[in-house]
Amino acid sequence: MTDDRTARDRTARDRTAPDGSPPDSHRPDPGPAPDPAARLDVLNRRLDEACRRAGREPGSVKLVAVSKYHPRDLVAATIDAGQRDFAESRVQEARAKWPPLRARYPDLRLHLVGPLQTKKAAAAVTGFDVLHSVDRPRLAAALAAAMARTGRRPDCFVQVNTADEPHKSGVPLEAADAFLKECRDVCGLPVVGLMCLPPYGRDPRPHFRLLRSLAAAHGLTQLSMGMSADFEAAVAEGATLVRVGRALFGPRPRPRRADGPPDGRTDGPPDSGADGPSATR
Repeated sequence: MTDDRTARDRTARDRTAPDGSPPDSHRPDPGPAPDPAARLDVLNRRLDEACRRAGREPGSVKLVAVSKYHPRDLVAATIDAGQRDFAESRVQEARAKWPPLRARYPDLRLHLVGPLQTKKAAAAVTGFDVLHSVDRPRLAAALAAAMARTGRRPDCFVQVNTADEPHKSGVPLEAADAFLKECRDVCGLPVVGLMCLPPYGRDPRPHFRLLRSLAAAHGLTQLSMGMSADFEAAVAEGATLVRVGRALFGPRPRPRRADGPPDGRTDGPPDSGADGPSATR
């Protein structure tokens, strides 16, 4: 079985989010859209306060708004309110949603937070500025080849499966050292940091500390960790980017069938890029 088929199989198992929310096809209509300016202001205040409590400079942690499935007009209103870093978990959704927005707002940075199929490596390299889910040798090699062809070199985060959960994406903890060396020394990827998705329903702080320690051992300064439910704890443990979806945009609407099958999970519950047991909560 190929790694891409494995990613698709994991996606199917992750259709129900860890918070117990139903599959996308059974989600209720989320109702009226939230006020993006007000929510963004609250989030930035919380983020600044978390920095102060941790003895860090307010503004030193980047807020990445996970806009998966949310409509372009809501995203545009959030941009108008001052947000500049956004994340999607599916290459095809980003292709449909973001070109007009990027043309209008050239200073935007687009992050990919969902598991990435090897066959979509080239599209990810050309369509995103930051890739958060580099997690296996074939993908690393495909990304390196796409970067060589296009001349684009988006920042890369290696995703580490800190709890070695079999249903989650991420390089196993025991293989992380060797994989990081391969990404940097063999593939020449611009690896800037590490990303993790702690187990849902458990204290995330030990996993944040583990990721911070691993990053320090490899001279990496960027940590992509923390979502809607735990970003303040992540800041206390050294996060430099937090990925927030639900706390900013409200419940995510159900995806349109035209979007096609997902590339894979992202952050965990609804934030990470993963809206199943993967990249966000």
